[in-house]
Amino acid sequence: MIKGIIFDLDGVLISTDTLHYQAWKKIADAEGIPFDETINNQLRGVSRMASLEIILRKAKKQYTQEEKEALAEQKNQYYVDSLKTLNPEMVSAEIRELLAKFKADGYKLAIGSSSKNTQAILQAIDLVSPFDAIIDGTMIERTKPDPEVFLKGAATLGLEPRECLVIEDAASGVKAAKAGGFIAVGIGDAAKNKLTDYPIQSLLEIPEVIQKAQAPAMVITHLKKIYPNGFEAIRDFSLEINRDEFVVFVGPSGCGKSTILRMIAGLEDVTDGSVVLNGEDVTDKDSKDRNMAMVFQNYALYPHRTVAGNISFPLDVTKRTPIKHFFDIKWRKARKQQIKEAVQLAAERVGLGDLLDQKPENLSGGQRQRVALARALVRDPKVFLLDEPLSNLDAKMRVQMRSEITRLHDKLNTIFIYVTHDQVEAMTMGTKIVILKDGDIQQVGSPQEVFINPVNLFVAGFIGTPQMNFFDAVINKDAKGHWAELGGKRIDLPAERLKAFPDEMLGKEVTMGIRPKAISVEGDLAFKKQGYEAKIDLFEQLGEETLVYAKFLEKDIIISTSGLGRFTKGQDIGISFDVTNVCLFDKETENSLL
Repeated sequence: MIKGIIFDLDGVLISTDTLHYQAWKKIADAEGIPFDETINNQLRGVSRMASLEIILRKAKKQYTQEEKEALAEQKNQYYVDSLKTLNPEMVSAEIRELLAKFKADGYKLAIGSSSKNTQAILQAIDLVSPFDAIIDGTMIERTKPDPEVFLKGAATLGLEPRECLVIEDAASGVKAAKAGGFIAVGIGDAAKNKLTDYPIQSLLEIPEVIQKAQAPAMVITHLKKIYPNGFEAIRDFSLEINRDEFVVFVGPSGCGKSTILRMIAGLEDVTDGSVVLNGEDVTDKDSKDRNMAMVFQNYALYPHRTVAGNISFPLDVTKRTPIKHFFDIKWRKARKQQIKEAVQLAAERVGLGDLLDQKPENLSGGQRQRVALARALVRDPKVFLLDEPLSNLDAKMRVQMRSEITRLHDKLNTIFIYVTHDQVEAMTMGTKIVILKDGDIQQVGSPQEVFINPVNLFVAGFIGTPQMNFFDAVINKDAKGHWAELGGKRIDLPAERLKAFPDEMLGKEVTMGIRPKAISVEGDLAFKKQGYEAKIDLFEQLGEETLVYAKFLEKDIIISTSGLGRFTKGQDIGISFDVTNVCLFDKETENSLL
C-alpha cells in the first residue's frame, strides 16, 4: 500500500540547472578551466564538492583543500544570489493541484533533497505548505547515492520505505532510493536508469504509477504442467503476488512446489497458463530475459573463483563488452569499476564484505549460502526465487539464515518466492503462504490465517508443530449456544467461532481439531476441570516446553505444556481443552465447517 511520496526538488518540482550551470561557469572562467554542457551534465545529483572535483580535472594547477572549499563556497554564493530570480509562476497550476489532490486523498508528502538551499527554493516558489516533511542537506551527513535523506523523510512521515514512492531525476537519487528499499520513480534522465521501477515523463503520471504499484506485480494464471508420460504434476495453479511480498510454497515432497518455481523461472516448460510480471507476459521468455534470480539448495559456487568472482559471475556473463567498446580502455575501466562496486554492495548486504578474496572451500555452509544470495542480489532482479536454500545447513545455521533472508527481503522491498517442505520456515518467513498437495493449491493466506483457520483437514494437520490433534465429536445447539459432545461430555463452544457453522450439520459427527498448546494438564494455570483423563505413553522434555504423548479416547494425542520432571510413563493425568480456536471439519469432504 502506497502511503507517502518523497520528491527530490531540483529537476523534479522545479529545475535550477541553468542557475547551477551559470554559477559553475563563473568559477571555471575565473580559474581558466574549460566548462560546457557536457561537463555540466556529469554534475547532476552530485554533491557540491564532488562536482568541483569533476570540474578541476581539466585544471592546469593543483588546488589545496582550503582552496577547493573556498571555490565551492563561492559557487554556492553565486547560486544563492541567482535564486532571487525564482518565483511562484515557475510551478504550474497543474502541479499545485496534483499536490493538493494527493493531500486530500490522504497521502503524506515530503521533500528529500541533498541541497542546503532547499528551504530558500521552496519559499521562493511558494511551495512549502503541501509538504508534511522537508529534509535537506543541512539535516544529513551523507549525500546521495546514500539513502539517508530519503530514510529520514520516511521516518519523519512515520512510514516504512516500502510504503513510499521516491520521485527522482538523477541516477544517484534512483540508486539511493533503491538502496533504502523505496519504490523508485524516474523522471527526466532517471527515467532511462535501469534501477528505476517506474519511468515517467511528467509528474502528472504519478497517480497512474500509484495504481500500478498497488496492483499485483506478478499474476500467475491457470498454470499447468503435464509431462510427456502423461503425469499431471500441476493441475491448475493461479496466484497473484504483490510487489513486496515474501511468498512461501510449502507442502510435502512431490506436491509440485519446485516444479512451479522452475516454471516461473523459465527453467521448465509450461503446458498451459501464463506468468505475467509487471504487466508483461514472460511465459515463453528465456530465463535470462525474465529479470529473475534463483538460489538453489546446493549453492552452485565455482570452486576456482573467489567470493567476489562468484558474486560477479552474472555480470561477467550478461554484460560482455560490446564490439564498439572492445578497444575502449576507458569504457572497460569504468565497467570494471561498476561491477566492483555492485559486488561490494551485494557482499556487504549479506555480511561478506571482508571475505571477498576467499575461496568457497574456506567458507562455512552459511557463508557459502550467503555467497549464493549475493550472486542473485548483484543482478538487482525483480523477483528472487529460492528453492529450499537452507536444507543443507545444520539446525542452528538454518535459524540464523532464516532471519537473515527475512531481513534481506525487508531491505530490498521486492518479491521473494521461497520453496520449502519445512512448515516452520514457512510460518516464520512468509507474508503469504501457499500450501500445496498433489499439484493443487490447498490454501493461500498469511501465517496466522492458515494456522488459525485452516480450510481443510490436510492444512490443519500439516501446519503447526506439533501437529493438530483430531477427535470425533458431535456438534449440538441449545439456548446456551453451540456445544460439542466429546467422550460423552459437553464442551461449550465460542459463539463467534461457530457463527458460520451450518445448521444441517447439527447432531452429526464431525472431526474436531485442537492444537497441542490448547490442551492443558492438571497443574497448569490454564487447566479447568472438565472430567477428561489421558494416559501418558511417553514425554519429551525440551527445556521450557514438554511434549506429552498420551492416549485419549483410544486415540494418540500430543500435549504441549510447560514445566519439567512432573510426568512418568503410564501416568493418568487430568486434561482440559481450550476451544477458543477450535476447528471443525466435515467427515466426508474434510473441508472446514467454520
